[in-house]
Amino acid sequence: MVYEKSAIGFNEFIDKNRTLNVRERQILLLVNGERSLEDLGKFFKKDLLINTIRKLESTGYILRANQQQQTIQFTQSVIDTQATKAPICKRKLAAVQEILVRACDDYLGIIGRSIKLRIEDCENEIDLKSSISNWHMAMRESKLGRETASFLMEKIHQILDAETSDTLNQVS
Repeated sequence: MVYEKSAIGFNEFIDKNRTLNVRERQILLLVNGERSLEDLGKFFKKDLLINTIRKLESTGYILRANQQQQTIQFTQSVIDTQATKAPICKRKLAAVQEILVRACDDYLGIIGRSIKLRIEDCENEIDLKSSISNWHMAMRESKLGRETASFLMEKIHQILDAETSDTLNQVS
């Protein structure tokens, strides 16, 4: 059986508030719509994997790969939630884009080209969060970027959470 992340699953890596423990996040990170349970079993004990997969599926973090309609519903609910928030400040958007693009150049090489293009095309917070999610997964899977990913994500969260331009200047 193959699973893929739902919008809630992607948000787990974007949002500041973490709801899963480390092991659950590790398994969620490896769920990509292509790896089967057998493939994931190479990384984790079978009992742990099955229990975690069940929990992630029952709580809406992952879906069976063939459940496209549910994915569309989850994505629409995230978009609706995001639409009620105030638009992102252009300075914040530019600061986050700069970090992401620089990291793509420094750590991801050829793999980062398509991610870099998506980042550069971001015009709103929804596009940005989607790009951050893809970028973060690529960084975690890369040899060079793995160690830097957490530090950069923390910096990105600080920028996005900054209330005033003075705070933004301190973070940048």
